[in-house]
Amino acid sequence: MFARGAGKQEDPKAMKSSHRALAVAAIILLGGCGTYQPRPLDAARVAKALPGRPLTAVWAAYSRRLLPALPPLVVVAHQGLTPAAAAVWAVVGDPDLRASRARVGIAQAQLLAAGLLPNPVFSFGVGLPISGLGLTSAFRAALSLPVQALVTRPARVAAARAQVRRVDLTLAWQAWQVALHAKDDVYQLELLNRERTVLHGEIGDLREQVALLARGERARLVTAGAALAARVALRRAELEAVRAGALYRVKLLALKGLLGLKPRDALRLSAQKENPFRVPPDRRALLAGLAARRLDLIALRAGYRAASAGMRAAVLGEFPPLSLGVNRARDTTDVNTVGTDLSVALPIFNHNQGAVAIARANRRLVLRTYAARLSDARLKVTELMASMQAARQEMSAHRQMLKALLRLQGLYREALAQHAIDALVYYRLATQVTRERLREIADAARLDQLGVALETESGWFDLPRAKT
Repeated sequence: MFARGAGKQEDPKAMKSSHRALAVAAIILLGGCGTYQPRPLDAARVAKALPGRPLTAVWAAYSRRLLPALPPLVVVAHQGLTPAAAAVWAVVGDPDLRASRARVGIAQAQLLAAGLLPNPVFSFGVGLPISGLGLTSAFRAALSLPVQALVTRPARVAAARAQVRRVDLTLAWQAWQVALHAKDDVYQLELLNRERTVLHGEIGDLREQVALLARGERARLVTAGAALAARVALRRAELEAVRAGALYRVKLLALKGLLGLKPRDALRLSAQKENPFRVPPDRRALLAGLAARRLDLIALRAGYRAASAGMRAAVLGEFPPLSLGVNRARDTTDVNTVGTDLSVALPIFNHNQGAVAIARANRRLVLRTYAARLSDARLKVTELMASMQAARQEMSAHRQMLKALLRLQGLYREALAQHAIDALVYYRLATQVTRERLREIADAARLDQLGVALETESGWFDLPRAKT
């Protein structure tokens, strides 16, 4: 009896094996841990994250996401900036786009997380006899693997992969809008430039006339009313020129910010004239390929695939949590055993019906969003094409009116030289002629803006190609 009771002492082999098992478990646990590196939001880090683009040359590599067939494009500062080149430049220079591209990294990290296999679970326990006739210490070691995560893994990976595609296309759609916004800004700057050219030409003519009438007034050859009317017309033209100049500077600063440039960076517009999108393709052609061109619609289709795969994963999640494993044990009587473990949760109250309902509602939401977006895009394309047709008719009518006013101004100029009409009447007509010239410029700019809007809504965009 006493000899058997002496067996209560610890078995050195058992203690050594238990220590070895704990050491292996600790190494495995610590080996999979990452390291943390603090990165404070200080001025140096913020300055490094701020966009900066050299003015010598920019290669718009990211613009290939908009059009895969786009060749390398180089924008050289001294050649000036065209509307289409500004569109491509904005894709790589806009600060908001630089921040949004971090979403792609998040989606890719989620894809990595979805593809990871579940970790096996290792458990180990030791029992020390404190009474009775135990011969040795007891222990139990088990290794098990969750089965449910393996069942849902393919669906979760498919959902995460489609989500990466959706985020990527959503970012490309945002880049598309930024690109055409930059293009529209350049067209507006061209409009303001042309307005300033017309106004400066009128100001030069009026200043000569004011000086001439001032000499005539001093010599009592013209009335004071004629000289005053010329000065009033000059002040009105100068005021319009100041307004156009202020708008030009504000719009230029906005464009620099969109391109990722600093306010003091030099930026010159190109004198090269591009063919605007004033005569669009056939309406049926635009509407027929709309769903295949609009990046947001393609992104929504990828989102629908992600939602469908997520719903499949939720349905597979109804499979009860199951773990399979093996164990090795020894009791206090020194009986050693090897066996298997099986544990399963009984789906009595919760069999993942909540997750299935959420996934089904999410898929329905994506479907209805896609249908609404497609319907809205078709309607906007139709409206824009009708607006362009009306704008072309209005521009033609204004041109006819301007021709008539120019002929009338010539007759009034001759009558004024012969003192047959009042000077105030002539300068009122001259002001009206200037306004009609500005309206003609505005009509052309409106067609350009409508063309850019149609490009945005239809997904029809002809990017510039590099010269070879």
